[in-house]
Amino acid sequence: MKLKDIQTELARLFDKAGEAGGIVVWHDPEGEFADALEELELPGVEVLEERENEVFGLKRGLNGNLAGRKVLLYRRRARKLEGDWLADVEVRSLQFSADYASIQLRELGCPDNADMRAALRARKAFLSRKTSLRRLAALRDGYETPQQLEVGIMAVVLGADAADGTSVLVSFLARPAEEAAEAVTALEAAGVLGSFGNAVTAWTGYAGDASDQAALRKHVLLTAFSRTAPAGALAGLDACVSADHAGLCHDVFAAWAARGRDDSGLEAAAREVESEVGLEGRLASASPFELSRAGVFPCVDAALLRKLFAAAASSGDGADELLEICSRRRGLTWAADFADCYRGVETAAHMLAFRRAHSEGMGALPAERVWNEYTGEWYRMDAWYRELHMSFQSALRSADYGLDEDFRSLCAAIEKLYKGWFLRQVNDRWCNAAADDLAAKGSVADVPRQRDLYLNVVGPTARAKKRAWVIVSDALRYEVASELACVLERETNGSCELGSAQAALPSVTKCGMSAVLPAGTYALAPRAEGKGFRVLLDGEEAVGCAGRQAAIRRAHPQGVAVAYDDFMGEMGRAERKELVAGADVVYVFHNAIDALGDKRPTERKVFQGCADAVAELAAAVKLVVREFGASDVCITADHGFLYTDQPLEEAEHASVTDVTGEVVEAGRRYVVARAGAESELFLRAALPGADGLVGFFPRECVRIRMAGGGENYVHGGVSIQEMCVPVLRFSNHRAGSKGYVEAAPATISLVSTLEVISNSLFTLEFLQDEPVGGKVLPRAYDVFVADAAHAPVSDVVRVVAESASPEARERTTGASFGLRAGFQPASDAMYLLLAKDAQTGQATVLRELRIQIAFAAPVDFGW
Repeated sequence: MKLKDIQTELARLFDKAGEAGGIVVWHDPEGEFADALEELELPGVEVLEERENEVFGLKRGLNGNLAGRKVLLYRRRARKLEGDWLADVEVRSLQFSADYASIQLRELGCPDNADMRAALRARKAFLSRKTSLRRLAALRDGYETPQQLEVGIMAVVLGADAADGTSVLVSFLARPAEEAAEAVTALEAAGVLGSFGNAVTAWTGYAGDASDQAALRKHVLLTAFSRTAPAGALAGLDACVSADHAGLCHDVFAAWAARGRDDSGLEAAAREVESEVGLEGRLASASPFELSRAGVFPCVDAALLRKLFAAAASSGDGADELLEICSRRRGLTWAADFADCYRGVETAAHMLAFRRAHSEGMGALPAERVWNEYTGEWYRMDAWYRELHMSFQSALRSADYGLDEDFRSLCAAIEKLYKGWFLRQVNDRWCNAAADDLAAKGSVADVPRQRDLYLNVVGPTARAKKRAWVIVSDALRYEVASELACVLERETNGSCELGSAQAALPSVTKCGMSAVLPAGTYALAPRAEGKGFRVLLDGEEAVGCAGRQAAIRRAHPQGVAVAYDDFMGEMGRAERKELVAGADVVYVFHNAIDALGDKRPTERKVFQGCADAVAELAAAVKLVVREFGASDVCITADHGFLYTDQPLEEAEHASVTDVTGEVVEAGRRYVVARAGAESELFLRAALPGADGLVGFFPRECVRIRMAGGGENYVHGGVSIQEMCVPVLRFSNHRAGSKGYVEAAPATISLVSTLEVISNSLFTLEFLQDEPVGGKVLPRAYDVFVADAAHAPVSDVVRVVAESASPEARERTTGASFGLRAGFQPASDAMYLLLAKDAQTGQATVLRELRIQIAFAAPVDFGW
């Protein structure tokens, strides 16, 4: 060591001693640096040298008043307190040596003793490389024992991010097989392969060849699984499991999963092991409750989902349990792989819960009450049915373990609930309540009419010297508009008010698109040539964008009608501005849902069309706000639709011949006939116009049999799903302005009344404080018990707050935790239950806790 470096290190030590002074003892057993004493330049430092026959005087002087003095004591001996006259001085002094081993000990933060020096000598070749020494020093603050040093060297060789058992094991297990073989060679070259084997045994209980990565993976994963495995699931696999080491093995699994399952080889390893031991078959007798608490292997989710699908399909009274289990699985390692399946079970459970809540049926109500019930709550059944089938279609592309067939059986069971009970009940009540009004005047009293949209919404906006923006989306059903409202509130600064109106009859495009336009008169008239009827606004048809614009300009000379595809896709910003310059009314006509549903080859994709419509309409609203500064936008539809997924039975069909008289036009859900026509089966409705046309409509979900086209997706009728069109009013708000509400994530709180943790495995209940929707955003939280420094001392469990349910019990979820292996709580310490926002990293303290566990003797990992 150079003199300059010696002076620098000694100066650092005296600075560490501070102004109060102190003693630094320099050990130099070989006397290599005796001549350098006189050359030292250490201002303010007294340099003393131990000499033979002067020890007593030296001891007396060093035990005197040293306040403010800095003393360097040079000794030609190694530090050994036994039999040393100056042992008391040594104990209260800082130590210094200038030999290479001493330098290494200081750099690594090791105590200077015979064991550590022997450990350094044993790894001299590895430590001779400065890069190895630097990497070793960076992994931890200090190495107290030779075993810790060995683990540190393993960590350097394997590229681990910490010098501990979990990091070392993950770094080895996560490698591809060929790289694992190379790692074994590197460990051997560093001289720690034997130590690695001993450490693996101490950490995991694995007694085999530690260089056999596949066997070690199997042992670690099965042992990790054993912590929460259903009873009997691992029978006969005792040689592959070490119950005493389940905690650390589970920590290894969690750290391995945190690296990313695909890149780290975890998924391939887990699937290989579960296949080798036939794990899914072993889980066949486990209950859903037992499986809901297990993890590690993806087949656990597969086994659980089979039981959940079967339970939901049985239409039993277990909706709450299904929702609780699905909620518990959110955020677990393999949850994303099975998200479509769990979503399907959840939506089915919501539908079952709705059925249970209305087990006495939907009693006879006035038409206005039926309408309000539908727009307030009942429409959710349509939304859940759509979500179920969207999840199923997605699962067909992603579901593994043959779960698509289980899902298909669930869909068949829910079809009976949705079509056989819900649609029949709702529309029986609606048709009965609305029949007299429809027959007398073609609309229902006390329910807003589509034909009044311009009068009530568009006209007043234009008269207030604001540009009125209206987006009319073909077949935008009420429940789809509800989803759109949530998206707009979540993704913009605006707010939404969702209202409704009854569509003009028949509920087909030519009627609905005309009904939303300004006009003094609205009438239906038979065509002079052939079959069919026309819709007349002030005596003129409004066909296509050109015809609709002509109708608008009779009231607003500068008004504009434009197709969505042209406005959003074909035009640039300058063209759009030129188009609407001077316009006080702009109608944008959009078609994503009906474009798919009205064609037989694509009708089964109509729910995807709904998802596309939500995305496209949200984009359109954002554009008119951004480019034109629009403060208000109205989104509505021409009509809704009925959709049932499975083929209709013979009894669900009717015929045009069920109407006697001259038929003008017919569709699958309506017949328009001349005055004098009659029908005993169909519901009758008056139609506007001087020609005396009358409408006839099948009840419930019945379709009129006719050639061509599809029949799963239909509209034109009087079901509430077809007639209820949304009137969604979006208002934009600038930040800080009146009405502005900033979006914020859903929060969670602890429900469990827990103050003391008394078991190493424990379960906690959490409440999502408010439903997701509008300005309340979904959010994931990593929840764990931490020490005062916020370092986890338990499993880190992902709790996902994404429920839109207004019911608090449906927003409550349980999560299972385990204290980390080797953790020994301090009896007088307070610990924190933290919820860390997975997006921002901000941690919130949910509860202060004590941990009081009567541990057995801790597992001696020995490393």
